[in-house]
Amino acid sequence: MTAQRLPGSTAARHGSGDADLTIMTAAHYALRRDLLALALSADGAGQHSPDKQRSVAAGWELLKRQLHLHHAAEDDLIWPALRERLGHSATALSVLDDMEAEHQRIDPLLAAVDAGFASAAGPAGRQADAGRLAGAVDALAAALAGHLAHEERDGLPLIGVALTAAEWRRVGFKIARRNGLSAGGEMFSWLLSSVAPGQVRAVTEQLPPPARVLYKAVWKPRFEKTSRW
Repeated sequence: MTAQRLPGSTAARHGSGDADLTIMTAAHYALRRDLLALALSADGAGQHSPDKQRSVAAGWELLKRQLHLHHAAEDDLIWPALRERLGHSATALSVLDDMEAEHQRIDPLLAAVDAGFASAAGPAGRQADAGRLAGAVDALAAALAGHLAHEERDGLPLIGVALTAAEWRRVGFKIARRNGLSAGGEMFSWLLSSVAPGQVRAVTEQLPPPARVLYKAVWKPRFEKTSRW
């Protein structure tokens, strides 16, 4: 497969309100970053050394975990809050229906990439197996990149329309409680693993002071012990 710059990676629109979507847009950036890493890693996967295979597997498993957390937070907490507030708008409800449907279409594409990696890791290392993985990665990249662009264009602005900054922060607290400290630490370390210092500050400023200390002293060092991609 040809690794290329994924579409839709321009900055997200934040809608008309004052809800701060820094963490949401940082998650989208990280998902695109890992999609590109996945595309690069899929090239010649059957010929990777054992160490490289373990590194790619660690990156892929992390991407799947973060995508699951992101989509579950949207489906279970964010979209329902918007539906409650925007139930009078057929257009808004249609957008939210699209968001949920796109999530459902992505799940089997993840399974197809899993199957592609399993085939590419086989002893034969046949061209057909490499092609299966490349096709699966292409399909996932196209679907997920398209979904992220659609969400940024039509979905995220609904947050600014429907929720105040305080209401949006309360949604964030619910997500944090649901994820727990360990998963939350991994998520923030993943978000910030390859961004500029200014972007790190923008995201960590969203955290309470104790969590900022944990990020620097515990979460980030622990995350960096594992080689990925």
